Amino acid sequence: MKKTRIVRLAFTLLVAWGCNKDLQLTPESDYNAADFYQSVNDFRQALFGAYGGLRSVHGFDYPMLVESLSDNVNTQQNTANLPVARFGFTAGDDLILGVWGAYWAVINRTNNILDQIDEGDFPDENVRTIMRGETRFIRGFCYFQLGWLFGGMPLIDRTMAAGEVIAVSRSSQEETFAFAAADLEAAVEVLPENQGGDNLGRATRYAAKGILARMHLYTGNYDAARPLLEEILAYEGLSPYPEFINCFVNTQDNGSEHVFQIQYTTGLINQGNPLVYSLVPENLRSPQFPQGGRSTWVAVSDDLYQAYDTTDVRRDITIQKGYTTVNNVVDSVTQLFVKFSHGTAPINNTDNDVNFPVLRITDVQLMYAEVLNEGGYEADGAAFALLNTVRSRAGLDSLTGADIPDQQAFRDSLFNERRLEFACEALRWFDIVRQGPEQATIIMDAFLARPEEGGGSLTFDPKYLLMPIPESELRTNPSLEQNPGY
Repeated sequence: MKKTRIVRLAFTLLVAWGCNKDLQLTPESDYNAADFYQSVNDFRQALFGAYGGLRSVHGFDYPMLVESLSDNVNTQQNTANLPVARFGFTAGDDLILGVWGAYWAVINRTNNILDQIDEGDFPDENVRTIMRGETRFIRGFCYFQLGWLFGGMPLIDRTMAAGEVIAVSRSSQEETFAFAAADLEAAVEVLPENQGGDNLGRATRYAAKGILARMHLYTGNYDAARPLLEEILAYEGLSPYPEFINCFVNTQDNGSEHVFQIQYTTGLINQGNPLVYSLVPENLRSPQFPQGGRSTWVAVSDDLYQAYDTTDVRRDITIQKGYTTVNNVVDSVTQLFVKFSHGTAPINNTDNDVNFPVLRITDVQLMYAEVLNEGGYEADGAAFALLNTVRSRAGLDSLTGADIPDQQAFRDSLFNERRLEFACEALRWFDIVRQGPEQATIIMDAFLARPEEGGGSLTFDPKYLLMPIPESELRTNPSLEQNPGY
C-alpha cells in the first residue's frame, strides 16, 4: 500500500493512525459504522483502516516495548527508562496500555468488516473472498500478538455493545492461539500467492502461512509448522536479497525478501515510519538523521554489539557505535540502532517510508532449520545448510558438525544467529520467552550480571514473561483477571 493507493485513502488512514493510548477494550465509537459498509469501496476503506492500525502500533509502541524488554538494549544508559521498566513495570504503564489498546482497536475494526461483508455489494465475488481473507489474517495476527504478550484473551469475534463485552472473560492462552490459528488457516485458503499493483504490500497466502508457522513454532508444535514452512520455501517468488542492507532500504520494500511488512509512505500526514528517528538521540546530526531523533531513545547493549563477529556485515548495518552531537561533542561509547536509516533521508524526520519487517524469508529459513533440528540432530545436514545460508550473506564462515556437535549446541547457535539477524525487529524477546521460564531467567540474569548492566543489582522475575493486563481494562471489564504476580 504505497503512495498511489494511500493518497486516495489519506483521511481514512489518518483516522486509523490516531493515538491509541487511551483506547478502551471496546470504545462505543467503534460501533457507529454498523450501517456504513455497503459498496466495495466502503469495505476497501475499512480494510485499509485495519492495516493502518497495524501501522500505528508498529511505528513506536510495540517495537520499542518488545525490543527493550530483551538483552538487546542497555539497562542503564537509556533516556526512555524502558529497560529498567521491564523489571518494575506495572499494570498502569502507558506503553503497555498503548500496545494493548492498539491491537484491540484493530480487532474491533476487523469485526466490523466481517459482520457486514457478506451483505455488501460486490460485483466480483473473488474480491469479497480475498478481502474477507485479509481481514481474518489481520485479526488472527492481532490475537497471536496479544496472546503471546499478555496470555489468554477475551475471544470476541463480532461487534458488541460495551455492556456485552464486559461479560466476556479471558480464555486460556491455548484457546487464544487456537482462535488465531482458525483465522490464519481461513486466510491461507483464500489469499492469493502475491499482491501486486495497487494491492502491493497487502497480506498474501504466504504471509498467512508464515505467521501461522511462527505461532506453531513458538508453541512447540513443530509437526504443524513444518509443511507450512516447506511451502513458503518452495515458492519461487520469495528468496533472500543478495545484500543484507537491502532488507531495510525503502526502495527495496515489498521484494522477494519480505513475506510481510507493515507499510509506510512519505509525503502524506502521519503515514511515515517514526521508528527510524525514535531509536536515536534528538541532538544527533548526520546525513541519515538531518533533524535528529527523539528525547526518548534507546541505547544498544554491549552484549549485543559484542555478540557480532568483527567480520559480520550485519553489525555495522544494524548498530552505529558512537556519534557526534549537534554541538560537535563526540560520544565514542553509545551504540545506536540505525538498521532502518539506510534509505532515502526524508525532509521530515518522522516521514520515513521504509517499511517495518514482520516476517522475512531468512526468518522462514531459520524457523525451518529449527524444525529440522527438533526432529532430530543431523551433523552437516539440511538444518546446517539453512543456517549457513544466512551466515554466508553476513560474510561469516560456515559451521560444521565439529563446531556444533549436538542438538542443544545447534539450538544455541540458532538462537544466537536469530539474535544477530533480527536485532531491532522485535523478535529477540519472543525468542527468549519461548525458551521457557528457566532458560529465559538464565539468559536475562547472565545479561544483568554484566558490569555495564548493573552487575547483578537487578534480577529477572519470570512473571515478566507475560505483560500485565492494563489496570484501566480491569476497571472497565470486571470479568478480566490479572496475570500472576502483578
